[in-house]
Amino acid sequence: MKTLTYKLSLALLLFSILTGCGGTKEISQETTTSIKQPTTISGAVVAAPINNATVEAYCNDTWIPVGVTENGYISFTKLDKITTFPVLLRANANGQGVNARTGSTFKAELRGIMMSREEKVYLTPVTTLGAFFFEAGGSTTKAAESAKSKIKNLVQHTLGFSDVDPYANPLGDTLFKHEVVQQAFMVTLGIKEETDHTSMEQFTTVIANVAENMKNDTFLGAAKKVNPKLGSTVREYIKQQQGTIVRRAAALLYDHTRDPIDQEKEQEELADSMTAVIETLLLDEESSESFICEKITDKSDIGIPLQPAIYSPKKTNPTPLRFRVVLLSNKDSVTELTNNGTKKLVSPFNGGFTIPEVPAVGILNAGQPLAVLEEQKISADSTEYANGSEFSFFFDFASAPIDSQHHITFAAVDNPTITHTITFIVKGEGEVIIESVSSTGSSKLFAFDEGDTKTIPQGAVSSLTDGQIAARLIPAFGSLTPEKVFDAVMVQFTAPEGFIFRGEEHPSKDIFMSILPSAANNTFTFALPSLIDIVATHSTAVGKKNIEIKVLDKKSREVLAQTKSEVFFIPQSKLGCIVEATISNQSKDTFYFAKSNANDDNTLDSFTFNCELKTWYDLAEIPKEKQPEDVLSAFPNTWKLRFDNAPTGQSGFKENDGSYSAEVNLQPYLTSGVNNPAKFEIMDYREQGGRDHRLTIKPYTFSNTIRLYYKMDAESSEEHMVDGTFIVKQEP
Repeated sequence: MKTLTYKLSLALLLFSILTGCGGTKEISQETTTSIKQPTTISGAVVAAPINNATVEAYCNDTWIPVGVTENGYISFTKLDKITTFPVLLRANANGQGVNARTGSTFKAELRGIMMSREEKVYLTPVTTLGAFFFEAGGSTTKAAESAKSKIKNLVQHTLGFSDVDPYANPLGDTLFKHEVVQQAFMVTLGIKEETDHTSMEQFTTVIANVAENMKNDTFLGAAKKVNPKLGSTVREYIKQQQGTIVRRAAALLYDHTRDPIDQEKEQEELADSMTAVIETLLLDEESSESFICEKITDKSDIGIPLQPAIYSPKKTNPTPLRFRVVLLSNKDSVTELTNNGTKKLVSPFNGGFTIPEVPAVGILNAGQPLAVLEEQKISADSTEYANGSEFSFFFDFASAPIDSQHHITFAAVDNPTITHTITFIVKGEGEVIIESVSSTGSSKLFAFDEGDTKTIPQGAVSSLTDGQIAARLIPAFGSLTPEKVFDAVMVQFTAPEGFIFRGEEHPSKDIFMSILPSAANNTFTFALPSLIDIVATHSTAVGKKNIEIKVLDKKSREVLAQTKSEVFFIPQSKLGCIVEATISNQSKDTFYFAKSNANDDNTLDSFTFNCELKTWYDLAEIPKEKQPEDVLSAFPNTWKLRFDNAPTGQSGFKENDGSYSAEVNLQPYLTSGVNNPAKFEIMDYREQGGRDHRLTIKPYTFSNTIRLYYKMDAESSEEHMVDGTFIVKQEP
């Protein structure tokens, strides 16, 4: 009934020549001659030069060392090992690189795309994101061009640095500008400084998550998922974090070997130049970023994301494909626009699009006509369509060759490089073609028999329940039987990194299922039995993991469809720990003060709010009625409100003694005891015969952000930030 086969899992690869995030203020003739350059170079490290970083290329399904960095330059010693371009490169995967200017260890791995043997490459944090796009697109020349185009649009339109080419040589007089871009990018994603080794070791993990989330969202939407402090548009956040960005960038570029007075002067000069770069950003400039096409169904007003590749039988006029085209801007977040997928995707962006390419076969009509309107057939031209327009495509592939491809392409009017293509692939009517595969496991929560709040140790075991891991296959067309599906395909489940499956046979990273699937409504489900355990092969962090699911052609082993099952691996004893907290039910979230009071005390209005505490049960979407009655294993005993600003002693919350602090103890305002959600009331009770408990503050600036923090133990050094904010700002 099942076959367990050992198969080494392949790590995701991406290109990375080491270009850290610092460097020198400018590269003069004197500078370049004083730094020894290797004779065989094809790029450089753009940050402060990194020594001793191994550069590897991904060739023939394995990483091959091809060079090393010396004073930031890449010296290729085995360039002949790379036989196919474009290719993924990575540098410093082992974290052994050293900042040549400061002598400190550089832990981040950077990636990128090497287009040809002759073309130089420059690795930066933003090109690492482009490398993930390249790998996800199949590592082809087309995928490389698409990835580089996305990154250019990200830097120039979403981040707002319109005159910066992220793939151009960043060395020279504009190095300070490129460094601002890199730091703005990293700060937006909540990535800490290069001196924070833990953050740098997680750098590619964060970038991989952003790339994955951008498949169905904008950069803003993806960034908000990794940086809870990002509560505005990207450009507004960069403006808010201007001081942090400039400080981080300047610290990496000034000469640490100079006299302290000269160092300070150089930092001031750099800060002035960098501040000017950020101040040129246009906050109100909204521009196109990406498309999402949604399939329209009669069953729900909520659209289903349309796959970019659609299989169609070699026949005429089957049921038409009805879909809407949504053009997203740099200010949009799909998660927020759809209320986390619970309502129809509608973007307020008023940008339009054209259709520069349509198939030579089939009919594309605007709207949802019941039948083909030949006279209203859409042609490839410059006609502009409104955002959210709906279309119907009537298939007519009877004369089209098997495996031929036909395209509909959409392009944004304000930026024609922003495109989206739907590709129709013609198949024989009798073929078993899988349109999609989805995870339909009975539970996302996997409880392990050992571990603490942070780590699952080597050898820890989680025993599966029947159907806890399952995959549902949807055919592209035709009515199939379980027997026909069994004859045609098999399903591969791959355990997360650091884990293996263990069943009746030898432990394995992968399980290949070739069984008769269960069937319902022309969908087919393959589910793992309870005879299987998941075992940790080495110590691994607790939390979210991905089990990869692939549908394979039974004969050729070609991947027909694939997805990931998002699961949570948690020690049994820690399931009730608080892992997420969110402010809710705010009676007031924005407070205003008069411009004339900007330097004076201001008493905030009365307000109340809740703090929703979530455990691993909640994150794994276990219904409340199926959770333990007393699910929280412990309750916070310290609560504080804190300004984002650094303490000055001159601004912040006013204390009883007249001094000012960046934070205030909120424990006295907790009115709900140890119940979840926690409720806070900061009120004026004088009318009820009580006291005025409202907060008095002196603003730091014209717009101030206040956040909620908690500790499980007042003596603990571990503090947790709650999602959500309060804003104190000057009246418009």
